[in-house]
Amino acid sequence: MSFKFSGSIFLLTAAVCSLSGCGLIAPLVRTALPFAGVKMAMACLPEDAMIDTPGGARSVAALTAGDVVTGFRGGAVRVLQKHVYVEQPATEFVRVSFSGGGAVETCRMHRIDGVRAGEVVVGQQLGGQTVTGVTVRRGLTRSCDLLTEDEGYRIGGIPVNSMIEEMHAVAAGRPVVRRR
Repeated sequence: MSFKFSGSIFLLTAAVCSLSGCGLIAPLVRTALPFAGVKMAMACLPEDAMIDTPGGARSVAALTAGDVVTGFRGGAVRVLQKHVYVEQPATEFVRVSFSGGGAVETCRMHRIDGVRAGEVVVGQQLGGQTVTGVTVRRGLTRSCDLLTEDEGYRIGGIPVNSMIEEMHAVAAGRPVVRRR
C-alpha cells in the first residue's frame, strides 16, 4: 500500500511540476527568444511621453488597455494593448521638434507618420508640420508603446505609428504590413 501511495505522490508531483513553472520554462523561452533581438532594435517611446486624448494630453505611463486616445488618423480610438519595456541607459531616443511647437520623442526605429525617427531630417514635412530640429537623449530606463484600433496615436497632433505589430511580424519572420 505504501508503494502505491508513493507512486501516486510521484505522479502527482510530476503532473504539478509539468503544469507549473518547471514545464513552462522551455515554451516561454522558445516564445520570447525571437523577440529579444527585435526589442533591442526598437525602444518605443519614453515613459514620460504625452499622448493626445480627447480630454487632453496624458502620459503614456498612465494609459492602459481600454483607455481612449486620439488615433493616428485623428479620431478617438481605444488602446487595445500597452507594452512596457526596460531599456539600457545607453539607448538613444530621438526628439523631433516641429514648426507648431510640439515634439515627438521615440527610438530611432519608431515611425513618426510612417517615417523612422532615425531617418527624419530638418525641413521634412510630417503630420502636416515642418521638422525644425532633431536631437538625441540617453539615460532613460523604461519605454512604452500602445496598440490602438488604428495605426497608432498622436503626440502633439503628430501621427505616431504603433510599432507592436511590426515588432511581432519581424520576430516571427513575416513580412511587415503596415495598416493605412
